[in-house]
Amino acid sequence: MSFVRVNSGEVEIGRPVPWALYDDRKQLLLARGVVVESENQKKALMERGLFRKLPISDTRVNTESGEKSAEDQCAFDEIKLDIGDTMQLQAQGDTGQARYYVKLIGFLKGKSVIVSTPTQDGKVLLMREGQGFVVRMFSGKSVYAFGTTIYKVANVPFPHLHLSYPAQVRGLVVRRGARARVNLICAVTGADGRPHAASLVDLSTGGAMLTAKAPIGVKDDRISIKFRVVVSDVEQYLTVPAVLRSVHATASTEGEPSLVTHGVQFDNLPHAEEVVLSAFVYRILFEETAEG
Repeated sequence: MSFVRVNSGEVEIGRPVPWALYDDRKQLLLARGVVVESENQKKALMERGLFRKLPISDTRVNTESGEKSAEDQCAFDEIKLDIGDTMQLQAQGDTGQARYYVKLIGFLKGKSVIVSTPTQDGKVLLMREGQGFVVRMFSGKSVYAFGTTIYKVANVPFPHLHLSYPAQVRGLVVRRGARARVNLICAVTGADGRPHAASLVDLSTGGAMLTAKAPIGVKDDRISIKFRVVVSDVEQYLTVPAVLRSVHATASTEGEPSLVTHGVQFDNLPHAEEVVLSAFVYRILFEETAEG
């Protein structure tokens, strides 16, 4: 995996970071979509050395069993998309700075795919005909990508784009248990009702791994985890019931304190939380493994 350094001007205070950010040892510091809250936080991050992944063409997703996710080719009209679904546009040849979220308006088979024109801070962005993009989207438990160009820029009766219709779409089925690497601060309520501060270091739709300075409980304890995610630029807080499945202390290394690692299994996840969690996990998995 190749990495490129992130400059200070690429990180904006008060806005979600557009990529997952890593330190100079390639350890995840911030998941994509996390907001840098202050100048002091930004300064501290820059002092550690910030890097992001370069786009790759490999679409493998690691699972707990080490299997690959199933990849396939399909026609655009075979994907069960709904009008209003969110799609991501990334400029071809770009290393990640230009990513836009648009809404699907409709399509005519063999002709064009119609989407809303990207906006930023409430203003419509200038798009040009012939501009190339990689389009990414979600449907069910699969993620899809295809290359396209802007066929027509239209402003009447409202700003929208006609994208060239793809000959084929690459689909990737995310297997159950696939884990996304994250670095999310969370608040944990233990079985005894005591609060604990912890960090989520990986996340799936069925469980997670979290670290803390001290044990949160013992195996089979029931706990509650609260954390923040950003899905389609919307910030949401999830409160997830879970069961501790493993508790292990890690040895300290030079310059780093020892931590206690906890494996948790989500239990009776409310439907609303499950929908948001799935969208968040699949987006991270897709963007970090299906670039380009």
